[in-house]
Amino acid sequence: MKKNLIFIHGFRGDHLGLKEMAENYFDKKKFNIYLPDIPPAGEHSMESYTPLTYAKFIADYIKAHNIKKPILIGHSMGSIVAAATAERYPELLDKKIIFLSPISIKPSAFFAALTPFSILLPNRLVTYITTKYLFIPKDRPLFLETLAISRLCGADYVSRIEVFKSARFSSHYCISDFDFASKKACFISGEKDRLIPRKKTEYVARNMESPTFYIKNTGHLLNYENPKETAFVIKNFIRRKK
Repeated sequence: MKKNLIFIHGFRGDHLGLKEMAENYFDKKKFNIYLPDIPPAGEHSMESYTPLTYAKFIADYIKAHNIKKPILIGHSMGSIVAAATAERYPELLDKKIIFLSPISIKPSAFFAALTPFSILLPNRLVTYITTKYLFIPKDRPLFLETLAISRLCGADYVSRIEVFKSARFSSHYCISDFDFASKKACFISGEKDRLIPRKKTEYVARNMESPTFYIKNTGHLLNYENPKETAFVIKNFIRRKK
């Protein structure tokens, strides 16, 4: 039976950020792939940006598309959304859940202080600086491709006010805030992730008795930097019987 996978993108992104990995490295004979745009991307908006409203958005998406027991795969801020959904709507989901570049702990005060600058997105300079900081491989063509996709994603937001609300959500919550003990979680991070320190992710994963995997020479944007290896780890975890 084919597995249903819902890829949930992170802040500053939309479905394009995960599309290459999802469509190029997952056999369509074995997987049904879903790539929703979550607010404020894709002309979607919400009255408020909270764990409950994001969880309801994903639950409504699952029901609207009649998706049976999907595995949620959340990247960065998407990991928070996935965790919130698993806490609020566990009956809708598969027993496994996967976090890519997980926001295991709340970002530092420095990053929280940068939240107001999200109002400038999709400013080209801001996009360049943030992408440059998060991107690790010394591969200029790949960096430029990542930057181009990031700019396309940035043009897909409802409004800058909505982006600011989403940024506040991403800087005020982390997956540790939610109880999804009924799920078997998997943590997959870039070995050189500059946003969330490796030791912090390992600490949270141990407390949740969850396996942690690291992608070499990769930062926070592992879906761009090394989609093939990331997909390989995801598929291995899905195949596990326990």
